[in-house]
Amino acid sequence: MFSAFLLDLDGTILDSRKPFIITYNRVLVKNGLTPLPSDESKALRILRHPVEEIFPRLLGEERYKDTAFVESFVEDLKEAYGEVYLSYTRLCPSAKETIHQLKALNQKIGVVSSRLSFADYILPVLKSFGMGDMIDLVVTSRDVAVTKPSPEPYLLAAEKLKKDIRECVVVGDSPEDIIAGKAAGMFTVAYTKGFYSLEELSKHNADLMIDDLSKLTQLARAPF
Repeated sequence: MFSAFLLDLDGTILDSRKPFIITYNRVLVKNGLTPLPSDESKALRILRHPVEEIFPRLLGEERYKDTAFVESFVEDLKEAYGEVYLSYTRLCPSAKETIHQLKALNQKIGVVSSRLSFADYILPVLKSFGMGDMIDLVVTSRDVAVTKPSPEPYLLAAEKLKKDIRECVVVGDSPEDIIAGKAAGMFTVAYTKGFYSLEELSKHNADLMIDDLSKLTQLARAPF
């Protein structure tokens, strides 16, 4: 029987596409770099990757090797994101309602995010949507030595919630979520309305694929 749901943040709980794109474009232009593609889907195909993959592509190899420049770029990103995230972030469809229902079913709710630079904004944005009290735990890239697709973030979440891995459900919109959840020995749910397509996610053999987060309540009621 499941007793904890460990949800990815961006693309699963939050629709953060717009604030991410605005933030990166502001900072890229400020630093004399080429902005993201104007086509949102193409921009997202860049931003949905880990920072260590994004930065070399956007900054160029030479500037990426410049530690002082990268540190300054990250500080610019934090400042720019702080200025826009509350205005432009939206909830994914039925996210709040589903989490509320899961809590009513005595489920623990953990947010497991790969965020690093923007980690400080997780609780403020959730609180802005009236969800702060619904979240039992937040794990970010700051809390682990290796982030997704390593199972470490999910294993840490289970440990902190005092839950057996067999009681935990991993919910995410990316291949990294599914790979990490399966490696952790947890039940995995791929959400197909986030940053990755159904076709991309279907290659990773999640235990369940859903296009509506409200379907998670059925899992919470399941006797297995």
